[in-house]
Amino acid sequence: MLQRGSVVEIVDNSGARVGRCICVLEGFFNKTAVVGSLIVLSIRGIRSGSRRVKAGQVSLAVIVRTKAWTKFKDGSQSRFQRNCAVLLTRKKQILGTKVFGPVSRQLRKKKYLRILLASGSNFF
Repeated sequence: MLQRGSVVEIVDNSGARVGRCICVLEGFFNKTAVVGSLIVLSIRGIRSGSRRVKAGQVSLAVIVRTKAWTKFKDGSQSRFQRNCAVLLTRKKQILGTKVFGPVSRQLRKKKYLRILLASGSNFF
C-alpha cells in the first residue's frame, strides 16, 4: 500500500524514472493506494533524453505493483519487489507505449486493459 510521500518507480517508456506520491485519488478511504488506484505524483527523476516529461512535473499515475501482500479470492497471494506506477494523461490514457515487467491481474477489474496489453503477457 502506498500513501502520501511514498517513492514510486515509473515502469513505462514515458521518460520518467522515479516519482513521489502527492495525493491518493482512489483507494482505501483515500489514504492508502492499492493496485489500480489513481494517484497524483511529482516526477523526481528522468531518463536521459526524455521529451515527454520533465523533472518536477505533476501528473496522474495508476499503481501496477506494490510491495504489500495482495490476497485473491482463490486464496493465493502475490507481492512484488518495488512499488511501481504507469503515467497517465489528463484523459486517463497511458502516456507511454510500453510497460516494463509484470503487472498485477487486478488491473483487469479496474478497466485498465490498455496497460495489460502494453505490458505483454506477464500477469500476476
